[in-house]
Amino acid sequence: MTLTIGKLTRLMVYSLSSLVDNSHLLTHLTPIAYRVLKLELVIIEMATVLSYCVLFFYSLQRLSKGHKLNNTAIAMLFVALLCHGYTSYLHIDGGNGQNLGLFNIFCMTTWLAMCLVSWNLLKHNAYPLLIVSIPVAAISIIEVAVFPGVSLISLNGKFLNVLHILSGIASLSIMLIAALQSLLILYLDKTLRSNPAGVTQWFGPLQGMERYLVQLLTTGFLLMSISLFLVLLLPNELKSEQAIHKVILTLCSWIVLAVLMYGRYIRGWRGVYAARWSLLGIFLLLTGYFGSKFVLEFFLS
Repeated sequence: MTLTIGKLTRLMVYSLSSLVDNSHLLTHLTPIAYRVLKLELVIIEMATVLSYCVLFFYSLQRLSKGHKLNNTAIAMLFVALLCHGYTSYLHIDGGNGQNLGLFNIFCMTTWLAMCLVSWNLLKHNAYPLLIVSIPVAAISIIEVAVFPGVSLISLNGKFLNVLHILSGIASLSIMLIAALQSLLILYLDKTLRSNPAGVTQWFGPLQGMERYLVQLLTTGFLLMSISLFLVLLLPNELKSEQAIHKVILTLCSWIVLAVLMYGRYIRGWRGVYAARWSLLGIFLLLTGYFGSKFVLEFFLS
């Protein structure tokens, strides 16, 4: 399938702006046009998974031989991001609203996360984070292809709702990266203690990985705070039982991360201790959002 320049241009923008209003695009589709759209979706999903698989094995092969990632790998990554973003757009942009189902949101979350990982890769050569992020992104594409789900809502003219959703998804994306970074820190710390010679060359220094983790946690914590504050301005969002569970778990995560922020900036916490605290807070956050939506869509609907 050949993507036109217009589609490639809309790709990055529409994956976020689809939350505002694109409902007119699919309202009057004929059966033939609908089947063509479904075929296009299947093709782009397969292309995304294939791009990530090729990128993963190609990058792992080069890094295992002691080489840096070249322009070919960067081009593969760019293609995978385009396909991933377009897949997210096609799933979220519904004919009668925006489809914010569980795996659709997870697909968009991993796309934003991969965009941040790519930026960090270009700036700091963060190879380990790329290697562990690619399988998560590929799995999110497979999940949304197998379990597309339907959770249509209309966000026309609801600016605060859109801002709440975007800040929440951005926070989830950053915290997902922070969780992967914490696991890398724990692995590297354990390897340095037990078998220093076993550390691969493409792992960066532990201090640099810790600094980046703190940056991720701080940014994600601020976005989470904004998202929680906006909930107070949207009383209708607190009426459902699922929303209450999500807010309670998110508040618990916020408290854990607030303690971690205090410990890091005031008490100087770092290393394994900070990584474990961050994993606890991020686990509560991801459970609060994805766990509650999973129960709602697969058991209660």
